[in-house]
Amino acid sequence: MNYSQNDSAKNYRMFFLGNILVSTGILIVTTGGSWDISNHLLNRPETFFAPPHAVLYSGVAVALFGATLVMLKMSVKEIKSENQLSIKLILVGIALLLGAGPFDFLWHSSFGLDGLLSPPHLALICGMVFSSIGSFISIAKNSAVFVRNSYMSKNILTVLSIIPVWLSVTGLFFSFSLPFSQTDYFDFNPDPVFGAIFATIAFPFLISLMLYMAYLVNDGKFGFISTTGATLVVINMMTSIIPNPWLHPTVPFYLFTIIPIVLCDLVLMISKNKMRTYLAAGIFGMLGYFVYYPLITHVYNKIDTNQIVSASVTSKIYFDMVLSVYPLIVVPCIVMGLVGALVCHRMINSIMRHEISSQLS
Repeated sequence: MNYSQNDSAKNYRMFFLGNILVSTGILIVTTGGSWDISNHLLNRPETFFAPPHAVLYSGVAVALFGATLVMLKMSVKEIKSENQLSIKLILVGIALLLGAGPFDFLWHSSFGLDGLLSPPHLALICGMVFSSIGSFISIAKNSAVFVRNSYMSKNILTVLSIIPVWLSVTGLFFSFSLPFSQTDYFDFNPDPVFGAIFATIAFPFLISLMLYMAYLVNDGKFGFISTTGATLVVINMMTSIIPNPWLHPTVPFYLFTIIPIVLCDLVLMISKNKMRTYLAAGIFGMLGYFVYYPLITHVYNKIDTNQIVSASVTSKIYFDMVLSVYPLIVVPCIVMGLVGALVCHRMINSIMRHEISSQLS
């Protein structure tokens, strides 16, 4: 009996480790992908074997190893029954990631430079989204068993599980809003008006959803919103701002976006009444234009002045649009921040009801 219990615990630990590795791999993939976009904007020569691609596919290897552990332990009846959805999402996601590699190589070989919304990139991004969501669900469900009351461990797991989801969904949203998908052979660029409207709706919603997810999966405790938000900001700074030397003077401005996130975390710690929840959600939504600097410049520039956004003038165009564009989008951003928080609450309640019903059955 003791052997059986120890064996079961070992299986769950390996399964849990597999999910952590999947999330870590997707985090590496998304970092490489963001770096790749920055290289495109700087017009740096690129082949399939470019350094960002090496980082990206190294992440795929890590995620594949994690998925292998998940598959090895999915034969255990209890693990499979309790984690069906997350296992399915991981397997579908990894299959897309593996298929995207050779597909991307063939695309580069046939057509040279590819756009953001090329079919291989879309397959890769969808694989990232499915895999990261699957591992997030498993980690969120099982983390309490393995980390217990360790605040630091919970913070690390929250970042490792939520940031890959946030970054991969961000990549998907940018694919349908950025004008980076026209090449010599194909033009997959979204309509500029559609791209601007989509970005105004999608990004504030996503920010609020992800930050509230970090808050609610940790029982509304202080610090998880701050840690998650700050990690996203730092990753975006390192992959989208630091590679461009003309954007270095704007680093202090960009880091300033962490302050309202921390303040909202404090507000929610002081009181959890609905009005403060709405206030924080609205502020999260308002941050959409700022958190997604500098890439958001290319989205709204298309419907504002439609200038050529070279690496050297990106910050100037962005700050000019603060006065012309931001007053027009701030109200929709606040509304979508509120919607993001509401959806997050309902998702968490739905998951909790599902877990209770599973335990009763």
